[in-house]
Amino acid sequence: MSKKDCWILSDSLVGHEKQSMSLANKLNIDYKLIKIEKINFFKRNLLNFLNLEKKKNIKPPYPKIIISCGKSTAYYSKIIKKKAKNKIFSIFIQKPPININNFDIVISPKHDNCRGSNIIETEGAITKINQEYVKKINKKKPPKILKEKFITVLIGGNSRHHKITKNILDKIIKKLKSIERQIKIKILILVSRRTNKKDLLYLKSNLSNKNFLFILPSSKKVSYINAISFTKAIIVTSDSVSMVSEACSTGKPTYIIDIPTKSKKFSLFIKNLINLKLASYLKDEISLKTKKKVLNDIDKVIKKIKLKLKIYYENL
Repeated sequence: MSKKDCWILSDSLVGHEKQSMSLANKLNIDYKLIKIEKINFFKRNLLNFLNLEKKKNIKPPYPKIIISCGKSTAYYSKIIKKKAKNKIFSIFIQKPPININNFDIVISPKHDNCRGSNIIETEGAITKINQEYVKKINKKKPPKILKEKFITVLIGGNSRHHKITKNILDKIIKKLKSIERQIKIKILILVSRRTNKKDLLYLKSNLSNKNFLFILPSSKKVSYINAISFTKAIIVTSDSVSMVSEACSTGKPTYIIDIPTKSKKFSLFIKNLINLKLASYLKDEISLKTKKKVLNDIDKVIKKIKLKLKIYYENL
């Protein structure tokens, strides 16, 4: 398929874009990335009456497939499909804010509790990362900085549902120091764009041992993919579904730093991974033994989508 045949509707949130692009790439579909504006309640009600063709990037000819992720994209996807007289195969990722029957397929995490005949349920977020992907990376020569044995720590940041307090930082520092003493290994600490600068400085000042190496999002020495592919284990904060899902999909021993949340969905997501033995809560010790169970949502999802696409085109 050419880029004309598939549109990815994006609300410009990195996590949403990554999931949509991972899905398209795994389906081996070229796509056109279309940025849409986020819409409030008032605009949602007017969307049916707006002339989408006036928007430079949303006009006929419409594609054969639309992939969307994020609340605002759901409304655009619905209207475009309607304007194309339903001759579009529409895929939505996450739980949509509108009726699921507006889409041919909805890919929804188990913790969203979304039910319907067009639902494909996942344990976590959609990601291109799985054991096969990591093995391909491991065949390449690692950067000099990653030639020694190391473990990777992924630190997120504050969000609508999570707040990283000084008390939490102190617990992280205590556990990482204990692990470093236990296994005498280099510890790469990757912070995200959401990590508070004060929190980063506090971690740096308390983890000054030469075995602790901090990697910023803008680093050119170590990429995120290399850091989670060449590592012996991953420690990750619980504030990001995407980050935790990627860690659990690598096949590396994964340990979760539990950040308290009032969100039942986040709590269910983490508890489900723990119950499935895809990850463990971080304690003062870790094991570097390879995991027996690995998260691999993407392959299951692709298989089901291909089957649905085949039936869809046969019935056109």
